Amino acid sequence: MALHSDKRRQLLAALALEVGRPLSHTSLAYRLWDEEPPPSALTSLYSHVSHLRALLRRAARTGGTESPKEAPTIDTRSHTYTLRADPQLIDWWLYLDLSQQAGLLAENGQDHQARTVLSRAEELWGGEPLAGLPGTWARNTRATMADQRFATTLQRIEIDLRIGRHHELIPELTALREDRPTDERLAGHLMTALHAAGRQADALAVYPAVVRLLRADLATEPGEALTRLHRLMLNGEPLPGTPGRVELAPAADPAPSGTPGRHRLIGRRDDLRRVLPGAGADPSGARGGVVTVSAILGMPGVGKTTLALHAADLMREHFPDGYVYLNLRAHVGNQPPLTPEAAGALLLRRLGVPATTIPLDADEVFALCAEALSTRRAVVVLDDASNTAQIRPLLPPTPSALIIVTSRQRLAELPCARPVFLDVLPVDDAVALFTNVVGPDRSADRDRVVEIVDRCGLLPLAIELAASRLKARPSWTLDHLAQRLSRKGRLAEIRSGSDSIARAFEVSYQYLPAGQRSAFRLLGLYPGPDFGVHAAAALLGLAIDETDRVLEALLNCHLIQEIAPERYQLHDLLREFAAALGVEGKQRESAVGRLLRFALRAADRADRLLYPRRSRTQLPTDHQFDDMDDLLGDIEINSPEASKAWLEAEHSALIALTAHAHRVGLAETGAWLAHVLAGHLDAEAYWSEAQDMHRAAATHWRSQANDRQEARALIDLGATLANASRYESAAEALERGLTLARGENDPDAAANALSLLGRVRWSQSRLDESLAIQEEALGIRQEIDDQWNVARCLANIGIVHRSMGNYELALRTYNRALPISRKFNDRVFELRILNNIGDLHLISGNASEARRTFEQILRIGRDRMSQFDLSVVHVNLAATLRIPEELDYALRLYRSALETFRSIGSVRYEADATNGLGAAYLAAGRHEDAHDQYAMALSLARSVGTTREEAAALRGLGQCEAALGHADKAVEHLTSAVDLAESVGIADEATQARAALAKLRTHPA
Repeated sequence: MALHSDKRRQLLAALALEVGRPLSHTSLAYRLWDEEPPPSALTSLYSHVSHLRALLRRAARTGGTESPKEAPTIDTRSHTYTLRADPQLIDWWLYLDLSQQAGLLAENGQDHQARTVLSRAEELWGGEPLAGLPGTWARNTRATMADQRFATTLQRIEIDLRIGRHHELIPELTALREDRPTDERLAGHLMTALHAAGRQADALAVYPAVVRLLRADLATEPGEALTRLHRLMLNGEPLPGTPGRVELAPAADPAPSGTPGRHRLIGRRDDLRRVLPGAGADPSGARGGVVTVSAILGMPGVGKTTLALHAADLMREHFPDGYVYLNLRAHVGNQPPLTPEAAGALLLRRLGVPATTIPLDADEVFALCAEALSTRRAVVVLDDASNTAQIRPLLPPTPSALIIVTSRQRLAELPCARPVFLDVLPVDDAVALFTNVVGPDRSADRDRVVEIVDRCGLLPLAIELAASRLKARPSWTLDHLAQRLSRKGRLAEIRSGSDSIARAFEVSYQYLPAGQRSAFRLLGLYPGPDFGVHAAAALLGLAIDETDRVLEALLNCHLIQEIAPERYQLHDLLREFAAALGVEGKQRESAVGRLLRFALRAADRADRLLYPRRSRTQLPTDHQFDDMDDLLGDIEINSPEASKAWLEAEHSALIALTAHAHRVGLAETGAWLAHVLAGHLDAEAYWSEAQDMHRAAATHWRSQANDRQEARALIDLGATLANASRYESAAEALERGLTLARGENDPDAAANALSLLGRVRWSQSRLDESLAIQEEALGIRQEIDDQWNVARCLANIGIVHRSMGNYELALRTYNRALPISRKFNDRVFELRILNNIGDLHLISGNASEARRTFEQILRIGRDRMSQFDLSVVHVNLAATLRIPEELDYALRLYRSALETFRSIGSVRYEADATNGLGAAYLAAGRHEDAHDQYAMALSLARSVGTTREEAAALRGLGQCEAALGHADKAVEHLTSAVDLAESVGIADEATQARAALAKLRTHPA
C-alpha cells in the first residue's frame, strides 16, 4: 500500500501503534503537526483519514480478504479515530508479542525455545522504524522503539549466556558497547562472555575502562553488581550466574508504563507510616514489628509505585535476605498480566532459586513461594497487581518477608494485608514535586505553580509529566504552561515524550468489561461535581441494584471515588478522559434526558415536602415523567427533613444540571428545574447561583411567549436580586413579573410579586410606598383565603411600621401573624416573627427581654433555620450584650454573621452587621476601630442604596469624631444622618441621630 504523503504515513503509524484504542482528533493533530497545529489541522485530518480508508479498502480487495470484518478499518466515534485491525498484522505489535512469549518461556526455564522465538522477533526488524517521518512524535516514538529493541536484545543476550554461546556473543557485545559505553549491563555481559571464553585478561580490562567513562561522563561510580562481578573474577571465584540474572534482576524491571522517570518521594509521610506502621514516626528507624503485607491502592498516576519503592528502600537493611521488585503487568498495555504461575516462577528466580529446580506444577510453585516468603527476611515489591487471585497463591499465612503490593484494584480479599488508599497530593507537596522536577529557578512564581498543579488535578504522574515537559522546553515559562493547561483539551497537554496521562488512564479503561466501559463513558456526561446512586441509575438507564454493582466495580478499580457513603465522583482528569472517549449522539441524548427528568421529579417532590405553602406553579402533566416512578420510589424523599438533606446533598449537581439543560437544548426542563428549586435557593441563601438560573428561565419562557411562567421566573429572579441587595434590578424584574401575572389573572403570583416589591421598597427606605404595596398584597391574600401568606404579609407590614417608628402598631401586627404561623406549625416563620418582636424590645430599651428572646430563638432554631437567618439573630443578640464586659462575645457574633453575609453577597446585611461592630467598639472606647467600621459600613450602604444603614453609619461616624475631639466633623456627620433619616421617614434612626447631635451641642468634646 503506497503512501507518498508524510502526513498520511504518520497518521497511519499513529493509529497502528495504538491499534484498537481511540485517539482524539486533538491528540492526532499534535502527532502530525507537533505543538502548534495549524488552524486547518482538523480539516486536513479528515481528508487524510478519508484517503487512508480508501487505501485500506483497496488493499483488502487486492489481498483477497475473505470477510469485510477481517479487513482493517478506521472507525469514528465522538471526536476520535480508532484503527480496527488484528494486532498480529502490525509488525511492532507482533514483535512485542513474540518478545513477551520469549520472556515467559525464559522465566519458566525454557531458554532454547525462548531463543527460537526471539530469532523470529528479530527477523521482523527491517531497518529504522518510521524512517523519514519528521516531527517530535515520530522522533520520540523511534527512540522508544529503539529502547524496547535494546531491552529485547539484552533479554536474548542473557539467554545466550545461559546456554553457553559465549564466543558468538563477544563481537556483538563489543559493537553494542561502542554505542552505549557506560551501560553497566552490557559491560557485565561482555566481561562474563570473555571470562567464559577463557579471555580473563580481556574480561578484567573492561571494568577499569567503564569506571573511567562513568567518572568522566557521569561523575558517578559503577554499581554494586558490576563491582562484585569484577571482584569475583579478580579472586578467581566461580561466577554464580550472569550479571543480568543474579545481580541486576531486582532492579531490571523498567518503571511502570507511563512514568516519565522515577523521582524521589515528595511528602507522603502519613502514607508511608501506614505502609510501615511498626516504624513509628521515622520509618527508616524500624527494625521489627512492621505489618509484613501492605497493599498500596489508588487510581492511575497517584504514585503507588514510587511510595512502594521508597518504603522498600528504607527497609532493605532490616530485611537482609534479598530485595525483589516484580512487575505483575496488570496495566502494561501491550502485554497481558502475569499469570499466578508465571509470577511465582519469576519470584523464585528473583529470590535466587535456580531455574532448573523450579517445579512445573503450579501448586508446587505456590508452595515453594510460600515457603520462601515465610522463611526469608526479604523485601518484596509486587507492583501493579491485577487482582487478589494473581498474588494470593504466592503468600504464606505468616510471612517473614516484608511484602508491598501495589494495585489499581482494591484487593479487598487479600488476607492479612493492610490497605493503604492513596489520594492526590496536598497542594504544598504537589508544588514541591513540580519544583523537584523543573528546579527552583523555573518555579519561583508559587501562585503560577499552584495553578499548574491544580490543573493537573494534584495527581503526581500528571504533575511529573507537565513538569518534565516544561523542563524539556527552555523557552517555555510557567505562564505559557499554565495557559496550555487551561485549554479545552487539557489531557493532550499533560504529556512528556511518548508518555501521557491519558495513556495511563486508557490502560485501566481497556481492561473493563464492555458494560462498565459504557457506564464510565456515560458518567463522564454528569455535569455536577459528585453524584448519588439514584442519579447514576437515571443517567445509566439501569435499575438501582445493577447500578450499585457497576459503581462498585468502577470503585474497585479506582476509576471513581466514594467521597461519602453511596456518593461518588470522578477525579477531574478522569472525568475529562471519560468525556473525551465520547458517547454516541442518541445514547447521549437519552441519558441526559433521563437524568434531567429524574432531577426535576425528585426536586419537585422535595420542594413540596419542604416548602408546601410557597407560591409556585404545578408541573404540567407532560413534565410528570412517569418513567421515573420506580426510581423515585426507592429514594428517601419522604419528609421535610429528608427533603432538606437530599437538596443539600444534591445542591451543586442540581445547579450544574440546570445550566446543562439549557446548553443541550432542553431549556424547558432547565426552566422548570429553576422554578422548583426557587424555595431551596432562597431559604439557604444560594443567591448568586439562583440569579443565573432564574434569568435563563425567564429568557426561555419569553422566547416561548409563555407569559404565565415568565412572570413566575421574573418573580423568582426579583426575590434573588433583592436578597443580594440589587434593589433597582430586583424592582424592575418584579414590576415586569407583576404586570404579566395580572395579565394572566394569576392572583397568587401577583400577590407574591407585591410582597417582594414591598420588601425592596422597604430596603430602599421608601416606607410609605412599601406600606401601600404590602397592604395591597395582604388584600389579595385575604380575598383568596391564603391564610399562611396572610401571616407573611402581616409580618412584612409590621416591619414597615417598626421602621416608621410605629412600635405599638408593629407589635399588634406581629401578634396577629404569630398564631397563624403556629396554626400551620411553621416553626421557622414563627421564629422569624419572634426575632422581629425581639427587635422591638431592643429598640424600646428593654435589652434584657430582647436578649432572652434572641437566645430562645437560637436554642430552638439552631437545627431548623438557615445560616442566613441565624446570622441575622446573631447580629440582634450582639446588640443586647453588655459592653465592654461582653465585648469578645459580641465581636465573635458580629464576625460570624459578617462571614455569612459576605459569602452569600448580602451587602445590606453586611452593612448592618458592620455598623453593629462599630457600635460595639464605640461602647468599649475603641474609637478609632469604631470609626473604621462605620466608614466601611457607610461605603457598603451607599453601594446598594440602603438609606437606613447609611444613616446609622453617619450617626456612628459623628459619635466617633466627637469622642476623638473632632467636633466640626462630628456635627457634619450627625447633621447628615438626621437629614437623611428624616427625608425618608426612618423615625427611630432620626431620633437617635438628633439625640447624639443634641448631646454634642450640650456637652462639646
